[in-house]
Parts: sequence; structure tokens; C-alpha cells
Amino acid sequence: MSEPRPLLWGLYEQACVGNGSSAVSLWTHPADERLTSTGLRYWLDLGRRAEEGGLDLFFFGDVLGLYDTYGGSAATALEWGLEIPAHDPLLHIPALAAVTERIAFGATVSTTYEHPFAHARRFSTLDHLTAGRLAWNVVTSYLPGAARNFGLDVIAHDTRYDRADEFLDVVYRLWEASWENGAYLGSKAERRFADASKVHEIDYQGTQFRVAGPHLSVPSPQRTPLLIQAGWSSRGREFAARHAELIFVGESDPVKIREGLDDIRRRAADLGRDPAEIRAVVGLNPVIAPTRIAVQEKIDDYQSYYSAEAQLAAYAGWSGIDFTKYRDDEPLVKQETNHTQIAAARSDTPPLLAGDVRRRFSKVTAFADDRFIGTPEEVAGEIEGFVEESGVDGFLLHQFLSPGSLDDFTTLLAPGLRERGLFGRFPASGTLRSRLRADGADHLPADHPAAAVRRP
Repeated sequence: MSEPRPLLWGLYEQACVGNGSSAVSLWTHPADERLTSTGLRYWLDLGRRAEEGGLDLFFFGDVLGLYDTYGGSAATALEWGLEIPAHDPLLHIPALAAVTERIAFGATVSTTYEHPFAHARRFSTLDHLTAGRLAWNVVTSYLPGAARNFGLDVIAHDTRYDRADEFLDVVYRLWEASWENGAYLGSKAERRFADASKVHEIDYQGTQFRVAGPHLSVPSPQRTPLLIQAGWSSRGREFAARHAELIFVGESDPVKIREGLDDIRRRAADLGRDPAEIRAVVGLNPVIAPTRIAVQEKIDDYQSYYSAEAQLAAYAGWSGIDFTKYRDDEPLVKQETNHTQIAAARSDTPPLLAGDVRRRFSKVTAFADDRFIGTPEEVAGEIEGFVEESGVDGFLLHQFLSPGSLDDFTTLLAPGLRERGLFGRFPASGTLRSRLRADGADHLPADHPAAAVRRP
């Protein structure tokens, strides 16, 4: 029997104060340092802590608009700092790369509001600066406010993915086809920077984009950065099966996770890709303390700084459902939205009533799985079982308090995970892709659609 592949452990972050991935209002806690996150020192410290703690990936989520669904305005989001200020995470990565050597970086960039030519240049630059420690989380953006910020109407959910497919077609040609292998010379002896005969325009003519090229960067260590995707709808799974190397799973039920990943991998196999090379990570919101009493004391402490209204505003933004329009005894109406499909689907399956949702969000642990709340030994055991049941390949740690939750993980939980062979085994050198792939390759394989545009 082959040894299970090493788990990838990452830190989920956003370049904001009110990080909506766990408890948005806990920046008000005296021990939380997020109010200083507008400065560089906060990020350098967090990056060093993550690397010294043995994490493998520093992942940035991002949004391009305010959460303005709750109550029909952005007032709650502004008052509680909900995922704002939304600073550009791409500007943080070079600074973090300069003070780290091993940890990789993932950045969220939308295909709906970016242009592929500029995007390809930025990511090639970052892949060079990080020595290939770079991943792109491909998103299509769901906030109506984001569309307004770019002077556009909201694009329908599936249509956004159509645009994303074409966007990737363009960047694949820039990254993979514009510069042949051997085009870059950098020769002082020959006094030649590049072989011009091996650098090509792409002359792309599509329904969404027209791009002449050539790409303005020499090929970076990975050429195409590692590709992450988080869609869980049917259209999102189709997109992931075609393009993704790493899935960021938004589901929490291990049985549904395995079913969803099996579906994506079946689709990938139908497209001619090796399904075994598609990996998956899931979010982890642990509450850990040496004893059960201490765990409850920590939860009570968090609760005293928690705002249920702020968290409802976040959930309303994700799902497109404004809870202020419902009485407690009213069932939430499932509807087709242009927001995140998994959040909208969860709104009524179960719970069914608006009051049930409000009661759920009355607790600071609303997004924390009970399996991951407990002593280090208890949580480590639950993680081991979760991996076996779900088939995931790693976790992204979401912090309640920053940097306290990260410190709790590295000092309390990581040692027990290491003893079980669940932590610290992920490769520590090479490009991010080479660490994830069984063959250790830096570049996308021949069965990926990007390979189809490469020149012989």
C-alpha cells in the first residue's frame, strides 16, 4: 500500500481588517492586530510566523466591492469593517517573499474585471520574484457592487465562467506560447538578450478579448502559475475539471466533499486529464486550548467581541439573500442568484427558517466545525478522520484572532499532527507546482489545456 501524499497546510488571509472568513468583528478584540494590517510590519510578521510555524501556503482572498445586500445598503459592512479596506494583495507578495524562503503564495484575481494581458504580466513578474512560489486563485466575482465599480452590469453566473474560459485561453497563449523554450538567451558573450525568431505575437481574436502580444516577460519558473479554483456549482466544477490543479472547497460536510471531488475528477478524466493530479484543500476554523474548560473560556471570550449582525451581512453578501426582509418564522426562499451558488444553496437546506439562520449566526463559532473545537489531541484526531472521509489534500487555516489563532495552531495543534504524519511532510523546496505534482514538474503537463497552445 502506497504512503498517503503529504498534506498541504496554508493560512487564509485577506488584505483587510474585517476578515469575513471566520468572525468578521473580532478585530475589536484587544489581542487582535488587524487594525495594523494597513501597514507592512503586520504582514511581514505574519509571513515570518507562518513560515516558521511550518505552513506551506500563504493564501489571499479578495473582493472588489462592498457587501451591500444586508438591509439594502453597505452601512453594516462599513460600520464593522466587513472585508475592508480591500487592499490589493498582489502588492503584499513581493514583500512577503523577501522575508521568507519556503512558503508559497496564492492570490485571488477576478477574470471578470481584469484584462488578461496585464494580468499575465503581473503574474509572470510575481512568479519570477518568488522563484516559482506562486498560485493564482481564479474567481469570477459575485458582488453587484464590484460590477458597479467597473461601470458594468452584473454578469450572469454561468456567463462569467464563459468569460473566464476565454480569459484563460488568452493567458495560456501568453505564458506558454509567446516565448519558445530557448528564446531567452541573456548572453553577454553573444551580446544577445533573446532570439527574436522564437518570440511570437499571439494575435488572439475572441468574443471577449483581442490581444496581439507578444508577452512582455521572459518565461517564469512555472510559466503558468499554479491554478487554484473555488467554484462548487455545476458550471464551477466544469471549469475546475478543465483548468484547476488545486480546488479550494467551500463545503464542510466530508461526505459531500468527497462526492464533489469525485465529480470534478470524473469530469477531468473525460477531458483527458489525470484526475489524480487535481488536489483539494478545505477551510479550517479551529478553537484549540489545553483543556475543555480552557476551550470554552476561549469561546466565551471571543463571543464577547462578536457581532452577529456583521456576520449576517457577510452571509447576505455571499448568498444574495437579505435576511432583514424575513421574519423569524418565515422560510427562506431558495432562488437562482448571481452570487456564490454554494452559499445560496445552503440557505434553506437546512435550516429552513430565517430565525434558524439568525440563531446559528448568534454564535461566534457559526463557521467553525464542532469537530475542530477541543483539545489538541481531540482536534488532531478529528482532522485525521476528516481527511480519510473527505479525501482532501490539505487545509487553509482561518484565524479568529490574528496572530493568536496562528500561534495556537503552531504551538498547540501542529505537534500532534506531526506525530500522526499529517503535518510537516509537504516538500520544502522547488516551485509550488513541483511540490504538488507526483512527477515534480515545474510546468503544466501535456494533458492540461494550456499545453495545447505550446509550440513544438
